Amino acid sequence: MSVISNSIASSSTTNGGSGSARNISQYDDADAIIRRSYHQSYGHILPCEDNPSWMKGRETSNIAKNCILKTRDYIISENVTVPWWFQTLLRDITGRGGGVYAPWHHFDTTKPLLNFCTIDKVATSEWRKVFCELNKADCVNTTKGSCGRKKCTWKTLQAMPEEAPWAVFVRDPLERLLSGFLDKCFNSFTRLRQGHCAPNVVFNPREGLKNDKHTSYPNLLDSIEGEGKDKLMFEAYVDVMPLKWNSHFVPQALHCDLYRNIAKFHFVGVMGKDFYFDLDRMANQFGGQLPEVLNSSFRYMDQVKNENHNNTGNIVGNHAKHASEKVKRFYTARTVRKALEYLSIDYVTLGLRVPDWAKEMLNNDSM
Repeated sequence: MSVISNSIASSSTTNGGSGSARNISQYDDADAIIRRSYHQSYGHILPCEDNPSWMKGRETSNIAKNCILKTRDYIISENVTVPWWFQTLLRDITGRGGGVYAPWHHFDTTKPLLNFCTIDKVATSEWRKVFCELNKADCVNTTKGSCGRKKCTWKTLQAMPEEAPWAVFVRDPLERLLSGFLDKCFNSFTRLRQGHCAPNVVFNPREGLKNDKHTSYPNLLDSIEGEGKDKLMFEAYVDVMPLKWNSHFVPQALHCDLYRNIAKFHFVGVMGKDFYFDLDRMANQFGGQLPEVLNSSFRYMDQVKNENHNNTGNIVGNHAKHASEKVKRFYTARTVRKALEYLSIDYVTLGLRVPDWAKEMLNNDSM
C-alpha cells in the first residue's frame, strides 16, 4: 500500500470536498483523470520509515532518493504493472544525472534561519539571487571555494542548526510544464545550447536520426509547420517527453520529498495569482533581512500595496516565460489529459487545484 494512497480516497483533488462515498464518475473529467492515473502509478510508491534525520539539513536528498529506490526495485523485482512513463520516471530520477535529488535543490541561510526547497521552473533563478544576497557576508574575506568567482553561495558557510525551519514554493503543474517547454524546448538555439529538452536524440540530435537509407530525419520540433504550430509542437513534446525525464519537468512532489513531508514544512507558498501576497507572508513570518531581499528580487511590496492578484510572471526577472498567459495558445484537451496523468501526484499531495481553463477545455472536448 502506498504511503499516500489512502489520502486520495478521502479527498477531492480538484473540488476540495470530502467526497469519500462518491463514485469516480461523479467527479469532473480532470479529477477522474488524476485519480485514475495516480492509482495506476504513484499509488504504488512504497511507504518509508519516518527517518529522524529528515529535515535536519543536508541529509534530506539522500533520504528521499533511497525511499524512491525502494519503490523502483520493488516494481522491477515483483514485475508490478505500471504505466511505461512511470517506469521511465523512476529510472531517470534515481539514475546518474537525474537531478531531482541534487544538492542545488536545497538552499539555506542563517540570516534569517531558513532552509528552502527550490524546484525547477518555480522562479529558481530568482531564488538563487535571494540566497546569494542573504549569504553575502559569508563570502567576504573567505578563502573557501564554495563562493566561487561570483562570491556567491546558495548554502550558508555557517553552522546550520538542525531545528531550522523549512519553506517551499510550488506552482500549478500544467503551467509549470508549459513554462519548462517554452524555456528549454521552444527555441532551437536554447535546445542546442542547454540540452535540457530531453530526449535529445529526438529533440536535439547532434547528427540527426537516420532512416533505413541513412538519411537524417529533420528535428521533430523544427519540422512542424502550418496552422496550429504551437499546439502541435507542445503536443509532440508531451507525447515523447517521458522517454527521458529532465528534472525541469519531473513532478514537484518528488523534489525535497514533498509528497511525504510537505505537512512538515513551516511555510508553503504558491507561485500563482497570490504569489506576491505569499511572498509578503513569507517575509513577515521569517523576518530579518528577508523582506528587503525578497523585494529586491521580486518587487512584491508595491504589488501587495496595489492589491495585484494577477501575477503573470512579468515582474519576476527577464527569465520569466509568462506561461500563465499562454496556456490556451499551446494546450489542447489532449495535452491537458496527458499532463494530468504525468503530474497527478502534484495535485493529490500538494493541495493544488486544476485551473478552470483546463477543466473547461476538457469539458468542451467531451461535448
